[in-house]
Amino acid sequence: MSSTLTLWRLLTLTSFFGLMVVIILWNGWLTPIQYLNRGLEIAILEFPLLFFVRGMINADREKHIAVTLLSLVYFFIGVWFIFAPKESLYGYVVTLLSLCLYLGSFFYVRTLDKIAEAVVDE
Repeated sequence: MSSTLTLWRLLTLTSFFGLMVVIILWNGWLTPIQYLNRGLEIAILEFPLLFFVRGMINADREKHIAVTLLSLVYFFIGVWFIFAPKESLYGYVVTLLSLCLYLGSFFYVRTLDKIAEAVVDE
Protein backbone atom coordinates (compact mmCIF):
# COMPACT_ATOMS: atom_id res chain seq x y z
CA MET A 1 0.00 0.00 0.00
CA SER A 2 2.91 2.32 0.71
CA SER A 3 4.37 1.81 -2.77
CA THR A 4 1.10 2.85 -4.44
CA LEU A 5 0.99 5.92 -2.21
CA THR A 6 4.51 6.79 -3.33
CA LEU A 7 3.58 6.23 -6.96
CA TRP A 8 0.57 8.59 -6.79
CA ARG A 9 2.57 11.19 -4.89
CA LEU A 10 5.34 11.04 -7.47
CA LEU A 11 2.82 11.43 -10.31
CA THR A 12 1.24 14.38 -8.52
CA LEU A 13 4.50 16.19 -7.85
CA THR A 14 5.87 15.54 -11.33
CA SER A 15 2.75 16.83 -13.06
CA PHE A 16 2.34 19.78 -10.66
CA PHE A 17 5.86 21.10 -11.13
CA GLY A 18 5.83 20.08 -14.79
CA LEU A 19 2.74 22.23 -15.31
CA MET A 20 4.46 25.16 -13.65
CA VAL A 21 7.59 24.75 -15.78
CA VAL A 22 5.65 24.34 -19.05
CA ILE A 23 3.63 27.49 -18.38
CA ILE A 24 6.79 29.51 -17.73
CA LEU A 25 8.73 28.07 -20.67
CA TRP A 26 5.93 28.34 -23.22
CA ASN A 27 4.73 31.81 -22.28
CA GLY A 28 8.21 33.12 -21.58
CA TRP A 29 10.18 31.91 -24.59
CA LEU A 30 8.45 29.44 -26.88
CA THR A 31 5.12 31.01 -27.75
CA PRO A 32 4.62 31.96 -31.39
CA ILE A 33 1.93 34.56 -30.58
CA GLN A 34 1.60 36.82 -27.56
CA TYR A 35 -1.64 38.70 -26.91
CA LEU A 36 -0.83 39.89 -23.39
CA ASN A 37 2.38 41.01 -21.78
CA ARG A 38 4.51 37.89 -21.13
CA GLY A 39 4.95 38.61 -17.45
CA LEU A 40 1.27 39.27 -16.93
CA GLU A 41 0.23 36.06 -18.68
CA ILE A 42 2.72 34.00 -16.68
CA ALA A 43 1.55 35.63 -13.44
CA ILE A 44 -2.12 34.98 -14.23
CA LEU A 45 -1.50 31.31 -15.00
CA GLU A 46 1.02 30.63 -12.22
CA PHE A 47 -0.62 32.53 -9.38
CA PRO A 48 -3.24 29.87 -8.47
CA LEU A 49 -0.58 27.15 -8.43
CA LEU A 50 1.71 29.09 -6.11
CA PHE A 51 -0.80 28.82 -3.27
CA PHE A 52 -0.34 25.06 -3.20
CA VAL A 53 3.44 24.60 -3.54
CA ARG A 54 4.10 24.25 0.18
CA GLY A 55 1.16 21.91 0.71
CA MET A 56 2.19 19.71 -2.20
CA ILE A 57 5.77 19.43 -0.96
CA ASN A 58 4.63 18.66 2.61
CA ALA A 59 1.99 16.14 1.38
CA ASP A 60 -0.93 17.99 2.94
CA ARG A 61 -4.14 16.04 2.32
CA GLU A 62 -6.38 19.11 2.09
CA LYS A 63 -4.08 20.80 -0.41
CA HIS A 64 -4.18 17.68 -2.58
CA ILE A 65 -7.97 17.83 -2.56
CA ALA A 66 -7.92 21.50 -3.56
CA VAL A 67 -5.36 20.83 -6.30
CA THR A 68 -7.68 18.17 -7.72
CA LEU A 69 -10.28 20.86 -8.27
CA LEU A 70 -7.73 23.36 -9.57
CA SER A 71 -6.42 20.86 -12.09
CA LEU A 72 -9.82 20.85 -13.77
CA VAL A 73 -9.40 24.57 -14.50
CA TYR A 74 -6.05 23.89 -16.15
CA PHE A 75 -7.62 21.01 -18.05
CA PHE A 76 -10.15 23.41 -19.58
CA ILE A 77 -7.39 25.95 -20.31
CA GLY A 78 -5.45 23.20 -22.08
CA VAL A 79 -8.48 22.18 -24.14
CA TRP A 80 -8.96 25.85 -25.04
CA PHE A 81 -5.39 26.07 -26.33
CA ILE A 82 -5.74 22.84 -28.31
CA PHE A 83 -8.14 24.65 -30.62
CA ALA A 84 -5.75 27.58 -31.14
CA PRO A 85 -3.88 26.59 -34.32
CA LYS A 86 -0.44 27.86 -33.37
CA GLU A 87 -0.61 26.80 -29.71
CA SER A 88 -2.11 23.34 -29.98
CA LEU A 89 1.10 21.63 -28.77
CA TYR A 90 0.98 23.75 -25.62
CA GLY A 91 -2.67 22.82 -25.18
CA TYR A 92 -1.95 19.10 -25.45
CA VAL A 93 0.87 19.30 -22.89
CA VAL A 94 -1.18 21.36 -20.42
CA THR A 95 -4.16 19.02 -20.83
CA LEU A 96 -2.01 15.93 -20.27
CA LEU A 97 -0.24 17.39 -17.22
CA SER A 98 -3.47 18.62 -15.66
CA LEU A 99 -5.08 15.22 -16.20
CA CYS A 100 -2.08 13.52 -14.55
CA LEU A 101 -2.27 16.05 -11.72
CA TYR A 102 -5.95 15.27 -11.20
CA LEU A 103 -5.45 11.51 -11.23
CA GLY A 104 -2.36 11.64 -9.02
CA SER A 105 -3.95 13.89 -6.41
CA PHE A 106 -7.25 12.00 -6.40
CA PHE A 107 -5.69 8.58 -5.98
CA TYR A 108 -3.12 9.87 -3.48
CA VAL A 109 -5.92 11.09 -1.20
CA ARG A 110 -7.93 7.92 -1.79
CA THR A 111 -4.97 5.66 -0.94
CA LEU A 112 -4.13 7.80 2.09
CA ASP A 113 -7.70 7.42 3.34
CA LYS A 114 -7.60 3.65 2.83
CA ILE A 115 -4.39 3.43 4.85
CA ALA A 116 -5.92 5.54 7.65
CA GLU A 117 -9.05 3.39 7.61
CA ALA A 118 -7.00 0.19 7.82
CA VAL A 119 -5.07 1.57 10.81
CA VAL A 120 -8.31 2.48 12.60
CA ASP A 121 -9.83 -0.96 11.94
CA GLU A 122 -6.86 -2.77 13.50
